[in-house]
Amino acid sequence: MLASTTASGQGISVAFGANGIQFPDTVSLGDTLYYSCWVVNTGNDVLAENILLETANYSQLQGLSNIRTIGGQGPNFIFPNDSIQFPPGFLYEIVTQQNYLIGDNIVVIWPKVSTPINQSTQHEYKNVYVIGPAIISSVVEFSNKLQLFPNPANNQISFDGVKNICEIQIFDLLGKELNTFFIENNMLNTSTFKNGVYLINAQFEDGTSLKNTLQIQH
Repeated sequence: MLASTTASGQGISVAFGANGIQFPDTVSLGDTLYYSCWVVNTGNDVLAENILLETANYSQLQGLSNIRTIGGQGPNFIFPNDSIQFPPGFLYEIVTQQNYLIGDNIVVIWPKVSTPINQSTQHEYKNVYVIGPAIISSVVEFSNKLQLFPNPANNQISFDGVKNICEIQIFDLLGKELNTFFIENNMLNTSTFKNGVYLINAQFEDGTSLKNTLQIQH
């Protein structure tokens, strides 16, 4: 859908290129989601403004929500029918529970000239399937993952395996280490953990280690 408007005597119209927005249709919590696209000046005047790309969640009940800017370029001089590229690796964000819903999630992205404010925008809707921790456990070969239950967990988790765990490291989804626990009997008390998704790394007595994701839901 393409729309244009006239402001201060200027014809302003910005659109995506022929291939639209490019990004994967299936991601997991904690992944880095990269965007790639071309933005085209389809108006009659030279654009000399910042071009911002924004993304948001969309549902039929709530409409657009959690609108956020993921990047931009400019100011650029873009002549009519010319374009600029947002190359792969330039625009990205981390897939978190704050920005993405587990399951089918429609994401809308649009380019917008920073001024004038009333410039029309072009929306492009994409379906993104976000895999949650519980789903990850069922689709990834479990022999290469740290085996733990229950997941989601409340007050305690147990680790299943023939080897003894000596240390558990807890990380957030951005890779920041939050805590280290020395445990016995392959069990960990999680009653003080806040609700959310964590990455955990288990160090075994024989020097090996295994990782998995853990969801806490009190």
